[in-house]
Formats: sequence, structure tokens, C-alpha cells
Amino acid sequence: MNDPFAFDFEQRVRENHRVVYQVAHSILKNAADADDVTQDAFVRAYEKATELRDPDRFRAWVCRIARNLALNRVRDERRRSARQARSAPVADDGRDVAGTVLDQDFEAHVRREIERLPDHLREVVLLCAIDGLAPSIVAHILGIPAGTVRSRLHLARKRLLGPLVP
Repeated sequence: MNDPFAFDFEQRVRENHRVVYQVAHSILKNAADADDVTQDAFVRAYEKATELRDPDRFRAWVCRIARNLALNRVRDERRRSARQARSAPVADDGRDVAGTVLDQDFEAHVRREIERLPDHLREVVLLCAIDGLAPSIVAHILGIPAGTVRSRLHLARKRLLGPLVP
């Protein structure tokens, strides 16, 4: 507690805990997981605090850390679920097998197309359209104006729709 940085960091945790939790919860949709990610984000921020060039950008920086940790957790859970689904016996739920295959093909196609987007568009699509974050929150996380977020989202959607859009 004699370390002035530790006190300043503790203050920053108190000031930013709520918004960091909201970022994590908006992605994870689970309070317990959001709590874990929030705590992990602040631990990681403390460990890497010397890398933060502009202390005034702490909030955006720690929100970005939380966002990345939450997205990693979602990806890990999806992979774990997919592995379990592949190894579990398939129950007959009355769905058309061909329809299931088409759904999987479509989902894979959408994922590939999103991956082909430029980084600045893909990031906005993932945060807004996939993770359901509001443009104002995404703007805060990315450190850009909300209008830029909306513009990038529009452009990304237009590119994803391709020839369907006149």
C-alpha cells in the first residue's frame, strides 16, 4: 500500500469495475463468468501496467483486455462443446439431417466471410453484431467515435451481403 502506483491502481479498479464487468457480461451472458473475466482483466492489467503508455486511456485498455479474455472464453467453450457433441451419441430429435448439414454449411460460410473482412470491420462486426454490444460501448472499447462504429458496421454488413445488396 506504500507504493503510489498500487493505490492509484486500486482507485482505477474501483472506478472502472462496473464498465469492465458490463463488457464481459455482454459477451458471456453469465454473471459468474463475467465476474471471473473481470477479475482476470484487472490482474492482467496490473501485471502489464508498465506497458500502458497513456494512463488516461486505462479504461479503454482494461475494457479491451476484458473483451479479449471474454471472447477467448467463448471460443474455448464453443470448442469444448463441439468436441463433446462429436463424441456424444446423436439423439433422433426429428430434424432433417440435410437441413442440419445446410445450417452447418451456412454457419461455416458466414464465419469464413467474416474472417475475410479487414480487421477494422471484422472487429466491429464481432463486437456489435455477434456479441451484441452497443455501438457506444464498442466505441469506448476501441477508442473511436460511435459514428465510426456505426459506419464500419454498415460497411461490413454491406460487404457480407455482397451481390445481394443493390
